Amino acid sequence: MPSSATRTFGPAVKAIDASTRGSLEAMNHRLQDGAATLHQSEVKGSIIYRLKQSHFLAELTGKAHLTRHDAEASINPELARRTLETQGVS
Repeated sequence: MPSSATRTFGPAVKAIDASTRGSLEAMNHRLQDGAATLHQSEVKGSIIYRLKQSHFLAELTGKAHLTRHDAEASINPELARRTLETQGVS
């Protein structure tokens, strides 16, 4: 069962190589072993293109999202709603 904890890491990545993709794959597997899911947000088109050329997206335990809000809304809709409310967006 996936973990209910949500963690955010670092700034958006603008480029990816085989070494970075390998690190993401290893992280995805370690999280899966710990019953957690890996979601990505702020994924740029060039990154999606490179990830689609590999098997990474097919094996990703979570989803790749275009924006952080999209990720929050997918993972925890209530958190996304509260975040918009505190920002004055209805």
